[in-house]
Amino acid sequence: MQRLTKTDEKIKKAFIKLMKTKGFEHLTVSDITSEAKINRSTFYAHYEDKYALEKHFEDAILNELSDRLNSNLDSTMKYQDTKKGVKSYPAINTIVDYIESEFDLIKVLMSSTGTSLESRIKNVLYQVVDQGLYLAKGNDKMLDQIPNDYAYEIVVSGILDTMKFWLFKDKPESKEVIVDIIMKTRYLSPYDLLGVDGQFGKAIKV
Repeated sequence: MQRLTKTDEKIKKAFIKLMKTKGFEHLTVSDITSEAKINRSTFYAHYEDKYALEKHFEDAILNELSDRLNSNLDSTMKYQDTKKGVKSYPAINTIVDYIESEFDLIKVLMSSTGTSLESRIKNVLYQVVDQGLYLAKGNDKMLDQIPNDYAYEIVVSGILDTMKFWLFKDKPESKEVIVDIIMKTRYLSPYDLLGVDGQFGKAIKV
């Protein structure tokens, strides 16, 4: 995120702390100004209300992420043999690097029911996959074994869900580990991921 003024930084830190303890629904401007140790007039000079503040953070994240991705898209989306080691896509590195740099803010925003951050990040991932296919193949068409919309949904949702799982872990792995995990999930089947060897275990209990 671009450099913030001291006031903006105070508000951001207060917002993150209060979102963790109170959640957005119960959060008030008074809570923010008290925690940030600023006057209400100072807050309102920057933001109309708490909804405008949340939208500001969401927009800032998406704009910064988009700017970084636009500088790091290339034609590395191609099949790789996991036995020989999997190289990460620059776009995945860029996304994970940025999430790590704004980990707490993104986490609290993703946990808020009022924000559209998750759907907007999903849209960015969709464009990353689309652009990667175009650069690699000269078109944006996947194999015709399943419909394109399902193929995109499976790939994009898989990446996004992995990132969300990472965000909300009690002890998140390093960014290097999560990039490696994401890349391997692109090439390993569910059988490979779970180590299934054809022998099924215990029956499901309900």
